Amino acid sequence: MKNIKILTLTIIGLLLFNCDDDNELVGPISDFQFLVEGAVVTFNGTVSEDTQSYAWDLGDGTTSTEEDPVHAYDIGDYEVSFTATSPNGTFTEKKTVTILPSPEILLSGGPARPGGKSWKLKKAYTGTEGAGVVENELSLFQPSIDNVLDAVGLGASYEDTFTFVHDGTYKVDNVDGNSLMGLVYASFERGADIREVSWDPANVPLANVAYTPVDGTWELSEEDFSVLAINPFTGQPGQVDFTDKTQMITSEYFGIKEANGIVIIKDLTETSMGVAISIGVVEDPNYYTIPTIMLHLTFEAN
Repeated sequence: MKNIKILTLTIIGLLLFNCDDDNELVGPISDFQFLVEGAVVTFNGTVSEDTQSYAWDLGDGTTSTEEDPVHAYDIGDYEVSFTATSPNGTFTEKKTVTILPSPEILLSGGPARPGGKSWKLKKAYTGTEGAGVVENELSLFQPSIDNVLDAVGLGASYEDTFTFVHDGTYKVDNVDGNSLMGLVYASFERGADIREVSWDPANVPLANVAYTPVDGTWELSEEDFSVLAINPFTGQPGQVDFTDKTQMITSEYFGIKEANGIVIIKDLTETSMGVAISIGVVEDPNYYTIPTIMLHLTFEAN
């Protein structure tokens, strides 16, 4: 058995060599500490000198015979037990490990899911979807409806999946080979590849466009930032400052491919993610890349 850490002589003197009425030695001593870093937990086991073997039950169906195992968990509470065995019997120490839901873990599943976590556009209207001005308040001026993409002939995009991995990579799978794009952006930059155009371009200015995504990278930022945007009601450009927001920064696209798309996560749980994604709608070659409206969408974990 590999070298093991020994409890202090004081503890051993008090516990290990206490005898019962029959002068029999009590069982071995075991204890452990742990360090939680995100969803990864490092355990540190300590046993008495007479211990012959030890074993871990990590609380999620996983076991280990390592002295100091390192384990990745999903979000939740786990009762972990560390059992030491000696000629005099066994002793088990139990403690609870809690993994809290950070945005990165909620988005990607954390290291416990090496294959990542996939998201799809939600079809149902929940009251938070629609269109709004590019502004820090993230308010809506146009509510959505159930199955809005089906209603405008772009329903195939409901099958697209976006899989985020904890190492900062992600993959876009547009199963039919088409990606959802802002209509104005697609008209200027990928006109020949447009396959379907929204039947209601005034309210849903989107298109399905033949496009092959590449594997990308992602990060979440909580830093304040500013963008140049055009007010859709006045037509005037100006700086918009975003504060106290969680921005998703990607090297590919998420949800809607756009020239300078901004993605802000409004709310995020284990099963649902509300986002606001900017698109440009000004049909002018000098301004079409400037964000004009924000489309508020909901994704659900696949």
